Amino acid sequence: MREPRFPSLAKRRKALAVGAAALGLVALAACNPAPDKKAQNIVVVGSDTTQTAMATLSTNYNATAKNTDPDTVYNILAVQTAAQTVPADSQADCVSTTYHTPAGAGEVLAPNGSGAGRDALKASVANGDGCITIARSSGGPRAIGTTPGTDNSTFEYYAYALDAVGWGSTSALAPSNLTLAQLQGIYNCTYTDWSQVGGSAGPIKRYWPQSGSGTRSFFQSSVLGFDPTTFSNGSCPAVTIDEENTPGVTIVANSDQAKAISPMSAGVWSAQANGTYPDQRNGFAIKSLNGEPTAVKVGSTWGLNTPAFSGDSGAPVVESNVLLNTPTPAYPGIRYVFNVDDNTSKLYSQAQLFIGFTNAASGWKGDICSGAEASTIGLYFAPLDTSADGSHNLAGSNCRLYTP
Repeated sequence: MREPRFPSLAKRRKALAVGAAALGLVALAACNPAPDKKAQNIVVVGSDTTQTAMATLSTNYNATAKNTDPDTVYNILAVQTAAQTVPADSQADCVSTTYHTPAGAGEVLAPNGSGAGRDALKASVANGDGCITIARSSGGPRAIGTTPGTDNSTFEYYAYALDAVGWGSTSALAPSNLTLAQLQGIYNCTYTDWSQVGGSAGPIKRYWPQSGSGTRSFFQSSVLGFDPTTFSNGSCPAVTIDEENTPGVTIVANSDQAKAISPMSAGVWSAQANGTYPDQRNGFAIKSLNGEPTAVKVGSTWGLNTPAFSGDSGAPVVESNVLLNTPTPAYPGIRYVFNVDDNTSKLYSQAQLFIGFTNAASGWKGDICSGAEASTIGLYFAPLDTSADGSHNLAGSNCRLYTP
């Protein structure tokens, strides 16, 4: 990556103002280096899994920057189910845009999910407008290409925490543990009743995150190894599509409490249990896989009789279980969560102040990668330490850099 184009991080650490985005868009205001002191908007879109964590991190960063530079202009922008307008920026790169889900006349649908966020970043770079600057992603680098669903070669993925994706259910009939083979058998329709996998008699109904979800793509590629939407039969209906990480809502609405199984981020589950994320579990519990409880945290206590979330050789949530690092991890389902930018985008330097670092010995570190926000990240996920990670962390930062 290139060094940020500012001579002094302390002087130029202009803020990123933020509002939480239930469907994928967070806008932040960064200082425009022009003398008029008007703001440019840094817009962050994408992953549902990390949106609340990034909103909190951005709010913290904004408060710090505001204290050190009270002349900075801020915009607090939030996109939820209510319409949210991102104003035109001071350089006229981006016109005023109203995001809404669902989108009405003259409105734009906010990118929903890791894939949609990265595609929006890709399109913005192609347009040369800087309207989208950072994509939140719970999935790793994709193939390089020119079409949606592929990455630019100039994308930079900054991993800043670890998450686990486990299976769970609201059902009292479900067993407390599944082997990986049993979990795969449920999703490929080999097993259709809880009694076939160690539970009590009762049918199983498969839930599955929406298209474009990073949790969906990760669980499909790194845990199941196949696409469950291609499997169904008379006793195994097609998967029911649900918004990622909110299975309890649809399960309860469909009266499928005794039947449902779904993947879910353990980090999001824990944040919902701890009140740092809207609680939409409705009795949905994450269970064990291969005899290893997926780590979840309630208050200061890690639940499901699990060891520490990270830093314990007996815990599943460690970097050695991330597929990017280990081709055959001992425990499937462990992933990084990322912020993604493009080193050719217009506001690359401003974005780096918040999410990036220079991947070289004694390299410069932005806010998230400096370790300053480790306690905040820990409310949602397992923060990374400063250990060297081969070529991915030469600076000894609290992040890891991956490229397509």
